[in-house]
Amino acid sequence: MTFGILLGYTFTPRWLAMEPQDRERFRDEHLLPVLARYSDRVGAQHFDAEAFSARPTDFLFLTTDDIRAYYFLVEELRETPLFRDGLAEIDVIHVGIADGYREFNERPAAE
Repeated sequence: MTFGILLGYTFTPRWLAMEPQDRERFRDEHLLPVLARYSDRVGAQHFDAEAFSARPTDFLFLTTDDIRAYYFLVEELRETPLFRDGLAEIDVIHVGIADGYREFNERPAAE
């Protein structure tokens, strides 16, 4: 099964007060290493949503066949200064199964 996960978060005024180059340095130092540790099992793409939505301002779209790796990735992200120190807050997490209805429809009748 392939899982698609939308992890929505909102940056706080503390984050927005940082200079853009400081945000990039922060991302490179604290976030990219975590994503890199799981990149062989969890695909991640960042989306900026603040022009379209008040909350969340941004989201990660994650894909994985390894839900355990996804769980560990999120736990590590929560321990980074981004979330630990209140620079951003997780607003929503939605998990879906890619074409789950097909697998359901194709299951043996005895299940």
